[in-house]
Amino acid sequence: MKRTGYLFEKIVSKDNIILAIHNATKNKKSKRGIIKDAAENPERYADKIREKLISGNYYFAPPILKTRREHKKIRHIKVPKFYPDQIIHWALMQVIEPIINRGMDRYCCGSVKNRGTLAAKRAIEHFIKKDKRIKYVMKADIHHFFESVDTEALKQKFRRVIKDKKVLKLIDEILDNGGSGLPIGYYTSQAFSNFYLQRFDHETKEDLRIKHYARYADDIVFLDANKRKLHKAKIAFDKSLGKENLKLKHDWQIWKFGSRPIDFVGYRFYGKYTVLRKKMFYSLTRAVRKIKRFGVRLRQVMRFLSYMGWAKRINFKKYYVENIKPIITKGNACKFMAHNAAVLSAAQIYYGGKLKWQQNVSVSKSGLKRRTRRLRRGFSRKESATTRLKSG
Repeated sequence: MKRTGYLFEKIVSKDNIILAIHNATKNKKSKRGIIKDAAENPERYADKIREKLISGNYYFAPPILKTRREHKKIRHIKVPKFYPDQIIHWALMQVIEPIINRGMDRYCCGSVKNRGTLAAKRAIEHFIKKDKRIKYVMKADIHHFFESVDTEALKQKFRRVIKDKKVLKLIDEILDNGGSGLPIGYYTSQAFSNFYLQRFDHETKEDLRIKHYARYADDIVFLDANKRKLHKAKIAFDKSLGKENLKLKHDWQIWKFGSRPIDFVGYRFYGKYTVLRKKMFYSLTRAVRKIKRFGVRLRQVMRFLSYMGWAKRINFKKYYVENIKPIITKGNACKFMAHNAAVLSAAQIYYGGKLKWQQNVSVSKSGLKRRTRRLRRGFSRKESATTRLKSG
């Protein structure tokens, strides 16, 4: 494979770093302190970071350790320092991501532009519709994938596609800073994981001759007409993973297609139709019930819109019209979010010393103060339930 050089100059260019600052700040829930300052003064911060990178006078601070519970799973998350670590991560990935994605399989989804959960859903539906000979399904998951990635082996993989020594040094320092494996919480980890598994994707299709194969991060689905072929593929795939100190989870399964649905990326595929996963559906209905019981509140509306984003990709119209629309419509939920965003914008101007009212914000000065006090506290569980939609 041809190696690419002269990348460091692109990474340290001022335009690239300004774009990295914009990307690193745009999705932050709370823009305060240095995050707010960087968003307002990107050129000043870009000059500082550029100087640090060119001189080599920079170091990555130890990440902040956090614990999060997701669907009865406890995830240990490492959050890198915003300045300059997260910005440097973005500046690096903006340049090298197109390079490391060159050999990526068509149906490798997750943290790839235009290849999210919707692309994975469409891939499974395409396989089922295209090949009527599919009789068996195998679903597997790599055991503790991110924690088990061999970073030394990953560094060697990077050296096969990149020859710029300064860029390789930067990648090595990011990997060493994260500790063992790929840290969950680093922007770089998802793209690095896809790059790490590229060889396995090609071996599955080219050597094992599995025609229909889709992967979302470390979740894998095989579809084929031959059950014995899938068993052989599982053994060979596990053996190949073993060379990299990885292994499949013990709960891998092979079953006859049609006897039960394929549970993948939040959906259940029955062949002729697709529905939401039970957990997703129950979460959506729970959010709607809370809106009906307690009124229109920010946290529940955010959850409702999030799950509606999944539901709109399936034939959900009948249930929506009969059970959800009488309580809250998607249009009203979007208007409510826009109203709160406008109030927050007016509050930021007010507390900045410039009282300039935004259009379509019908709220008194005392009401503004009351709402902004709640907004500034960060929408804690108790406080977030107090913001209600007011008519007019």
